Amino acid sequence: MKYHKETFVYEGLKPNNIDKIQLDMIPPGSHVLEIGCATGYMGEYLVQKKGCRFLGLETEKESAVSAEERGLAILCGTIEDQAISEQINRHVREHGPFQIIFMSQVIEHIARPEVTLNHLKQWMHSDCSLVISTCSIAHWRCRFRLLGGTWKYEDYGIFDHSHLRFFTIKSFRELLEQCDFKVIDFAYSFEDICPFKILFDTRILAPSDLLRLIPFVGMRLRKSYTDLFKNFITKQFVFKVQLN
Repeated sequence: MKYHKETFVYEGLKPNNIDKIQLDMIPPGSHVLEIGCATGYMGEYLVQKKGCRFLGLETEKESAVSAEERGLAILCGTIEDQAISEQINRHVREHGPFQIIFMSQVIEHIARPEVTLNHLKQWMHSDCSLVISTCSIAHWRCRFRLLGGTWKYEDYGIFDHSHLRFFTIKSFRELLEQCDFKVIDFAYSFEDICPFKILFDTRILAPSDLLRLIPFVGMRLRKSYTDLFKNFITKQFVFKVQLN
């Protein structure tokens, strides 16, 4: 559910925002390759605020131009394109190996994600990490929709009309492990369920909201609750993995 933003203010993001969560997994000063960098709004943050060295790859020409206008090094194309692969290899020879490969909300747009994941390995040395996020088809909104016999593509969200693959937390972890990656970190953003949300699309008295009001132990209980029910309330999640 990554869309092409013109402005991006990290400081204004809430702790439950997937962009904040995944950017926090990228150490300052890292050498980063972002696959599907859109207009470069997160790449710009990584360069300007975290002191990263950055190379972005974007398939859409207009977005790639916008990213270049931010002063970023950008390639326009796909990693399956031999010419693009050669340019990435040249970048690695000149600037050293990548420490982070970053794919935010991209993998669901790819018909054969295992091919892409295996293709990335050529640019991953032993200490390189892949930070990769996607959305969860197991979210309660999706479950309720399917329970009612509805599958309707939309312009935005989990049912985006451009999504080719759909994952749960478990199925995506299995995909990563099948591609010989080991998980070193995991996190998620969630939208909690509550009766008012279902009936009136207004979040009032969600369990996570009530728990955090309990003095002293509220936030700890809230975290335990969201971890326990993460398969039901997670909208987007991110894994940080390395090669086995």
